[in-house]
Amino acid sequence: MDSRPHRMPDPTTLKRFTVSLDAQDYDALCALAQAQRPPLPLQYAVRLAIRRFLDEYEGRAITLTPANAPAKRSKR
Repeated sequence: MDSRPHRMPDPTTLKRFTVSLDAQDYDALCALAQAQRPPLPLQYAVRLAIRRFLDEYEGRAITLTPANAPAKRSKR
């Protein structure tokens, strides 16, 4: 894991959007944020996760597959 500090943007430059999570993901995210010392605000934990995701895939194409998608069957 990258140990570089992640720079968070100036609050005056932030953009808002809405994201919906299923209950399990939301609970896990809350637990992760609260487990930090000191506990992190949920919004900060989400911003940090997004920043790390963007850093990991910077400049590369990614393939996203839905977690609950049925496996594709080959045609015979």
